[in-house]
Amino acid sequence: MNPRITASIVVVVLLLIVGYSATFFVHQSQNAVVVRFGKLVDVVRNDPGLHWRIPFVDQVTFIDRRVINIDAPQFELLTSDQKFLVVSAYVRYQITDADKFYRVARDEQTAERRIIVALNETLRDQIGSAPLRDILSDKRADLMTNVTKVLGPAGDVFGIKVVDVRFKRMDFPQQNSEAVYNRMRTQRAQEATRIRAEGSARAQEIRAQADRDRTVLLAETQQKAQVLRGEGDAKATQIYNEAFSRDPEFFDLYRSLQAMRTGLGGSNTTFVGSPTGDFFRYFEQNQGAPQKPQQ
Repeated sequence: MNPRITASIVVVVLLLIVGYSATFFVHQSQNAVVVRFGKLVDVVRNDPGLHWRIPFVDQVTFIDRRVINIDAPQFELLTSDQKFLVVSAYVRYQITDADKFYRVARDEQTAERRIIVALNETLRDQIGSAPLRDILSDKRADLMTNVTKVLGPAGDVFGIKVVDVRFKRMDFPQQNSEAVYNRMRTQRAQEATRIRAEGSARAQEIRAQADRDRTVLLAETQQKAQVLRGEGDAKATQIYNEAFSRDPEFFDLYRSLQAMRTGLGGSNTTFVGSPTGDFFRYFEQNQGAPQKPQQ
C-alpha cells in the first residue's frame, strides 16, 4: 500500500478520534458537569444538544434532572404513646442545582444515602411526637406533609429539591401483631356480647309490651262481647215474651219441638215406651187439635 495513503488514513482516524473526544451530547432530561484535572470548569444547564470540550483532558458527568424515587428501607419507630411501628417510605426528589450537587455529593448514590439518613431522623421526630390513633387516621396526610417540609433543608445542602414523601407500609412489628390481634378480637367479642344483651333486653321489652297489649285487647273484646251478648239475650227475651203474648199455643208448640230436638238428638238415641204423656201431647189426635195438658 502506498505510504501516503496509509498516512492519510491514520491522520483521518486520529482526527475522528480527536473530534469525537472534543464533543459530548447532552440529553434534554440531563444536565452536564465538565471537570478538568479534578476541578469543575463548566456546567451545562437546560441546554440539550452537542457541546465542546478539550479532548482527553475534560471529563463530563451527566446529572439527571428528572424526578427520582428513592425506596427507603424499613424503620422501626416508636410513637408518642409508646407503640412500635414498622414504617416503609419513599422519597421523590429532583436535582435543581447541578453545580452544588457535584461539589457536595459527586453522585446520586452518595446523595441518596444522606437523604435516607435524614429521612430516618425526621420520621423518628415526627412519629415520635404523634399518637398511634393520629398516624392510623386521616391525620397521616398532615404528618407526611410535615416530613416533606422538614426534609427539605437536608436536600438543599446537595442542591436537591425534595418533592414528596409517602408511606408505602405502616404495620406493627411481628412480635406485637399477635397480641394486637388478640386484643382486637377480645374487644370485638365484648362488643358483640354487649350488642346481643341489648338486643335481648329490647326483645323482652317488645314481647312484654305485646303481651300487655294482647291482654288489654282481649279484656276489652270480652267485655264488649258480654255486653253485646247481654243485649242480645235481653232482646231475645223481649221477642219471646211478645211472641208468647200474641199466640201462647204456637209458642208452646215451638218450645216442645225444641225440647224434643234436645232430648232426642243424635243418631243413636232410642226412646223406649209408649208415645203418650205430656211430652208427646202434640202427636195425639183429638178431632184435629192437640190435647192440652191436664191442670
